[in-house]
Amino acid sequence: MADFETKGLTDFQQKLQTVERKAPDRIEDKLDKLGKDLRKGSKDKTPVRSGKLKKKYKLFENEKIPGGYQKKMTNTAPHFHLIEKGHRLVTKSGKEIGFVEGEHMVERTMKEMEETVPEELEQWLDDLFKELK
Repeated sequence: MADFETKGLTDFQQKLQTVERKAPDRIEDKLDKLGKDLRKGSKDKTPVRSGKLKKKYKLFENEKIPGGYQKKMTNTAPHFHLIEKGHRLVTKSGKEIGFVEGEHMVERTMKEMEETVPEELEQWLDDLFKELK
């Protein structure tokens, strides 16, 4: 069995609990900002034909879950999944004639955010924790 070192994780959790106790609205504000950043990045990468796909990104309310919070986003356009993930091209008889690669707008935006958000959150939490002490 491998041992994992969680150095700093306990400190991070304690800071987050302090912020949650003293200023839960600040956590909600940060989640709203990150959600808007995700929506904007995804919209910017969305190809435009009619513009309808870009207009269908929707953010949900912040949700408290065990161990933290979450922010959800969806796109309500019925063809969104075809553009995001790609799709087969078929004739009327059902014969496959090709494949259209997906644009992966949301996936690419999430990967970009995964590179910057952890550091940003850590700095935000440290600053906020100092302010609330």
